[in-house]
Amino acid sequence: MSEGKVSTARRAQVKITLDWEMAYEFEMWVLANSAGIDAVLGTDSMIPAGIRFDLFHGDVQLPNEIGIPLVKTRNMLEREEYGSHVNAGPPEQLDIPGHEWREYRLSKRQVALETHILWVRRKEKIVPLVTLFCRGRPQGIKLINISDRTVYFLVHDDTGVLVPAGELPRGDGYVRVDSKKYRDWQVLAYEGWRDRELFQRECERYEQWLATQPPSVERPDYPELR
Repeated sequence: MSEGKVSTARRAQVKITLDWEMAYEFEMWVLANSAGIDAVLGTDSMIPAGIRFDLFHGDVQLPNEIGIPLVKTRNMLEREEYGSHVNAGPPEQLDIPGHEWREYRLSKRQVALETHILWVRRKEKIVPLVTLFCRGRPQGIKLINISDRTVYFLVHDDTGVLVPAGELPRGDGYVRVDSKKYRDWQVLAYEGWRDRELFQRECERYEQWLATQPPSVERPDYPELR
């Protein structure tokens, strides 16, 4: 920019975190043009992060091909589902004993699963797993307690949220079901919980085996005293 034509002194620091593991920080110049819309300059620094800006259409493309709108157009504002983030937590309070799980179904009346995407996030002691699907769409969530103590889960807890396609959750820690972080959670969940039916069968087998074993301490028969 040459002096006398267009100049700006406004800068904005931007931080973008990818997959909750790698963060990029950089500064961008912000230029107010005559059209009433701030122009963003200096976006070349995002090329190594694999982030592509499309300022003509007003959106950004992330490395995993998720598109995020930068500006709400008039058509978006008129859409009822735009901006409506629907809670996908349990419809009732759940008491989950240690190393066990509880499951609940997503309400079909709240939102159309064709237009929204399910995001979940784990707690310190609870790992969510999407277990029920219908035509590729999530229908239910299993909450697995990986600790030794009972966890009390409140009604409509924020462990899950249905977000319109193209948007991101407002809270921190949410991941999509098709992400690497979610697959890592699956390994953690299966390590931390036990199947009650399998556990019961193992207990029965152990009791049967124990009944066939000789006593660990021999007990001789003594004649009764008269």
